[in-house]
Parts: sequence; structure tokens; C-alpha cells
Amino acid sequence: MPNRFFVVLLPCLFWIGQVHSSTADLMCERAQPVFVGGDVVSDNAIDLVWRGRTYRMQRVGTTTGVQRFEHSASGLIWISLPSKSMLLDGGKGEPIVSDCKIASGRAVR
Repeated sequence: MPNRFFVVLLPCLFWIGQVHSSTADLMCERAQPVFVGGDVVSDNAIDLVWRGRTYRMQRVGTTTGVQRFEHSASGLIWISLPSKSMLLDGGKGEPIVSDCKIASGRAVR
């Protein structure tokens, strides 16, 4: 399990500008857990833990405002929409896990 000290939740909390430190334990379709944390304030990166491995994902700019992070070595892509978040296989262009939401049922934005 990654060190959860000094991690910053991506999207929503960053936009609010009031919270600069948090983590998100998410539950995705078919009860697949994903942990998301990162430092979007200083280096525009997140740490994504999935299936026991940690991926340092780098922010990729979009024209739509969607939060997108990529891990170039693995080809993984993390997308965060207002209604849900998902992990994609960039090589195949297919979802790996989808409908990821925090415990309260809200998506990570």
C-alpha cells in the first residue's frame, strides 16, 4: 500500500481551492477497488493503485476540460468525468475498469 501522507486528491478538491491534501479510495464496477492520490498542485501527477501496483500518472491537457492522466510505460489512462471515473487501456482503447466512485457514490472529478 502506498504512503498516503502528503497526497493530494485530484480534480474536484483542487478546483475548490480549499482542500490541498486528501486521498480517494474508489469502488469501481464489479467491486474492483482503485486508490487515487496525487499532487495536482505542484507537479500535475497522481498516484493510482490498481491490482496491487502503483502507477505515477501524468496530467495530459485536454480541450474539453476532462481530467486525463497517463502512465506512458504501461499505456494506462485515467479519465475523470463529472459522473464517473475510469481506467483505460490506451493501447487497445478499451476500458479496464469503469464507473469508479468514492464511497458516497460521487465520482472523482
